[in-house]
Amino acid sequence: MANISDAIAKIRQAESEADSTIEEATKKSTEMIQEARVNADSVIDKAKAEAEDQAKHIILAKEEEAGKQAVIITNESEANIKESLRGSQDKVDDAAEIIIETVL
Repeated sequence: MANISDAIAKIRQAESEADSTIEEATKKSTEMIQEARVNADSVIDKAKAEAEDQAKHIILAKEEEAGKQAVIITNESEANIKESLRGSQDKVDDAAEIIIETVL
């Protein structure tokens, strides 16, 4: 009977050790999952910050480009207006001469 008692004691000890191993593995697994979540959150936050920074740079570059285009368009418009005014002034002078010649 001593052999059966020893066998039962060893089985109980093995079960206890298995339960302890399972408990430690579960605890370690939970810690690893939590650490992975923290790391993932950190990576996501860093990626968001980098994306926002890149977006700001792109927007600033596009605003600068748009500003340059606005200056070019403004300069061209002013030149076209001046040319139109000169042409109109010439026609006014021509019209004045015709009126003077017609009336006189």
